[in-house]
Amino acid sequence: MRTLLRRLLGIAAEQPAPPPLPAGPNYKAAWDAAATTGAEDSILTGASADFFEFAGQKDAAIVRRFLHGGETVLNIGCGVGRVERYLAPDVRELWAVDVSGEMIRRARQRLAGLANVHLREVGNREFLSALEQERFDLVFSFLVLQHLEKEDAYLYLRDAFRVLKPGGLLVTQFPNLLSESYTRAFIGGAAVADRSPGRMRASTEAEVRHTLETCGFDVDELWLGGHDDPEAEIYVAARKPPTPG
Repeated sequence: MRTLLRRLLGIAAEQPAPPPLPAGPNYKAAWDAAATTGAEDSILTGASADFFEFAGQKDAAIVRRFLHGGETVLNIGCGVGRVERYLAPDVRELWAVDVSGEMIRRARQRLAGLANVHLREVGNREFLSALEQERFDLVFSFLVLQHLEKEDAYLYLRDAFRVLKPGGLLVTQFPNLLSESYTRAFIGGAAVADRSPGRMRASTEAEVRHTLETCGFDVDELWLGGHDDPEAEIYVAARKPPTPG
C-alpha cells in the first residue's frame, strides 16, 4: 500500500539503506586473548621481565627527547602501560588508549598512583574518534601500528593528525621490511594459512614517508634503530604543520 501511494503521488521510490561497513579484523578479541595468556610476551615477544622494563625506559627516552615541559601527550596502543610508567613524570597529562579491555585493566594496576595518566579502552575500529580535535601536543605509538591492517594503521595516523595541535609532533615506529630479521619474519609468515589479525606488518622507509605525508604530516626526522637489531625498526618524528600566520 505504501509503495502504491508513493507511486500515485509521484514520489520517488525509497532507496535501500547502504550496507554497513565491514567490521574488519577483530583486534579486540585477539589482544584480549593475548593479554590473558601472556600480556608482556605478546607485547615484546621473548623478552625477560628486566628487558621488558628496559625497553619501556628506552622508548620513553625517545619520546622525552621531543618534550620541552608541560605537554599533553597521547599514546596509541598502551598495552599494560609499558612506556607510561617511565614517561608520566615528564608530562602534564598522559592519555593512553588500547583496543583491549584486558590490557587496560592491567595498565590500571601497573600505573596506580600516577594521577596524570588517563586510560581509555577504544572500540575495535573506533580509532581516536572519541578524542577532541587539536587536544594533544605530542602523540606517540610504539609496537602497535605494525599489528594493524595497513589501511587501519593509516586511519589511526590520520586521526593522530586530527587530534594534534598545529605544530604538534607524532613519534612512532614501523618494522623495517628491508632488515634481515623482518625479511625472515615476512617469509616465514607467508606460509601461515590462518593468519592472526594482530600479526606483524613491515614497511619500508619510502612507504612510511609517503603514508605520513598523505596524512598531512611533514617528516622532521627518520632513523633506524631497535632494541636488538640496530636496523630493524624505522623510527620517525613527523609534525603537523603550524597554523599559517
